[in-house]
Amino acid sequence: MRSWIMASALALTALLSTGWAMAQTSDRDDTDGGHKRERFALSVGAGLVEPSGGAETYYTAALRIRVGGRDEDSSRRHATGDEGVLGYLEPEVGYWKASGDNGTGSDTLFGLNLIGVVPFGSVDSFFGVGAALHSIDKSLLEGDRTLSGTESKFGANAQFGIDIYITSKVSAFGAGRFDLVQGAQNRVQSKVYLGVRARF
Repeated sequence: MRSWIMASALALTALLSTGWAMAQTSDRDDTDGGHKRERFALSVGAGLVEPSGGAETYYTAALRIRVGGRDEDSSRRHATGDEGVLGYLEPEVGYWKASGDNGTGSDTLFGLNLIGVVPFGSVDSFFGVGAALHSIDKSLLEGDRTLSGTESKFGANAQFGIDIYITSKVSAFGAGRFDLVQGAQNRVQSKVYLGVRARF
């Protein structure tokens, strides 16, 4: 129940921030390479994961790759100020390790996400879905401390968050996400994390 309350609070914050940002006049210069036009973005972050009643530290890194397909309309969008939703592919890696009451073992994921970014002035909101391969210890997978070894399991996620720009190339971000892991005793992992994203 606590994870749903936390997720709802994050979603509300993202919506309020987006509404506030829409009311602001965009100060980015799209015609000379403003940060909305960067092709790549590298991020690192840390936060908490709640697999089953307790929280553990979660680490993540990801590379966003902007996908085109509608560049022929870019001059019209820049003229009208309507950027719409920007699309990205995002390879990622994530890691967390259980300790204490949450059992033993670790979970390392290698995934690929589809991310939509809605740019508004100095704040971007984003949302996405993805799939991942989890290399997870059997003791953590089945909730049995006596088991050893690891297994590979398929996972899927849904996520949302906001970026607040510090400079034209660097932003701080916050995200909330849910991972569904195949065959795990606690199938849903709720995650909340903060980080820094650099564009190039």
